[in-house]
Amino acid sequence: MISIGRGIRWYNRYQDEVDFCIKNQFDFMQLWFRDGSILVNDLPEPKEEHIRRAGFPVLLHAVFDPVDFGQYGGALLDKVAYLGGRDVIVHPVCKKSPIDQHTEYKLAEQAKRFSAIARARGIVWYLENNSVIDGFHYQAKDLEIVFRADPYVEQVLDVAHIDNYRHLEEIAAVKFPKCLHAAGKHFQVPHEHLPLDQGDIDYRLVFREYLHGYDGKIVLEVTGTDEELIRSKQIIDEAAAYA
Repeated sequence: MISIGRGIRWYNRYQDEVDFCIKNQFDFMQLWFRDGSILVNDLPEPKEEHIRRAGFPVLLHAVFDPVDFGQYGGALLDKVAYLGGRDVIVHPVCKKSPIDQHTEYKLAEQAKRFSAIARARGIVWYLENNSVIDGFHYQAKDLEIVFRADPYVEQVLDVAHIDNYRHLEEIAAVKFPKCLHAAGKHFQVPHEHLPLDQGDIDYRLVFREYLHGYDGKIVLEVTGTDEELIRSKQIIDEAAAYA
């Protein structure tokens, strides 16, 4: 069953974001996690207590260097469980060491270790594909290294990280995604996250030709006005009918 959520607009009050989601029939909200903390500006620590009290479903999105799996992975899974979640997204970055020919293999090694812990706790996790600006975990041949080494991890496919539809097709062929990030993007721009009615991506085409049969979570990674978010949700609702 497809469920549709959205990334939090970190500059707004948390409760205002929750109220907006409820009013506009979003199923959940994505919150960022980095260096051991949930990134919600207006909530005091421990933030997870206030999030849990608000009572709206959330999906944590962790930004991890390969070394962060060992340092923060346990804390991440603790927060997922405390918030009543059964899944979590990891966005791989490499800011704490140089990117070289070994980086993808280091990611694969850490993914296998993290999977063993997550699986024991009954938590599904998704690994996100990068855009060209990140320098690794971007091309299909890179993703294959991780997904061959670790069958447990699922893929979250960020559609706005693709270069073109061929790139999307190649990534989906490595491992069909069970979670999507959706935003608008111009193909000639290395990295954009625009409202869905802007840019070159035709989401009806995406679902009809490349993700037919998709049945999972969709996260709108769009910041902007209420009207832009509402229109983006309308577009993804209509497009997902082609899956």
